[in-house]
Amino acid sequence: MGDDFIRVTKSPEVRRKELRDISEQLFLEKGYEQTMVSDIVRKADVAQGTFYYYFKSKEAVLDEITDKYISIIVESMETISKDENLTPIEKLVKIFHFSLSFSDDTRGVMQYVHNEKNVHLQRKFQQRIPFETVGPLAHIFKEGVEEGIFNTPYPEDAAKAFNGISGMVLQGIDSADHNPEEIKRKFIVIFDFIERILGAESGAISKAFMEMVV
Repeated sequence: MGDDFIRVTKSPEVRRKELRDISEQLFLEKGYEQTMVSDIVRKADVAQGTFYYYFKSKEAVLDEITDKYISIIVESMETISKDENLTPIEKLVKIFHFSLSFSDDTRGVMQYVHNEKNVHLQRKFQQRIPFETVGPLAHIFKEGVEEGIFNTPYPEDAAKAFNGISGMVLQGIDSADHNPEEIKRKFIVIFDFIERILGAESGAISKAFMEMVV
């Protein structure tokens, strides 16, 4: 046999990640419902049995992509919270700016994740995001208190309130009738509430947010 017939053998970790990433790409391009396992294996140039060796179903891939998205959100918030070049208010604004761009970039997948049929995936977001992001938010709030920008003796509880309010106000943000202006308005509502909770100057966060997105 010539070299043209040699198939490259990849480690299980590399192959699994490759299948997950190709699946994600197709879900974003074609939509989750419109993507078949046959599309995934064709693009990955593997046998269908190889796919099922790593994932028992298309839903299992989506589950893993959901875990990946949660990790990206948490890690990004942690990185922003530790950025010494930003003020506490700038950090909050950057987190929301990241949320907007991330939501737009992943819309094709997130619409399906938040579909009423996928209760277990919704639960993942509802349980893990608020719990795992309290630390980064509390760090920002404590920093703001130390600098005299915020005035709250309960930064950890303020972080939990922040997540609760954000979750309620942004409910349905990934729906098909996505409207950028409406999302901006929702963020302004959140900022109004959080300014009160943190004892911040009225309009301080919303003004910084509008300056960044203009």
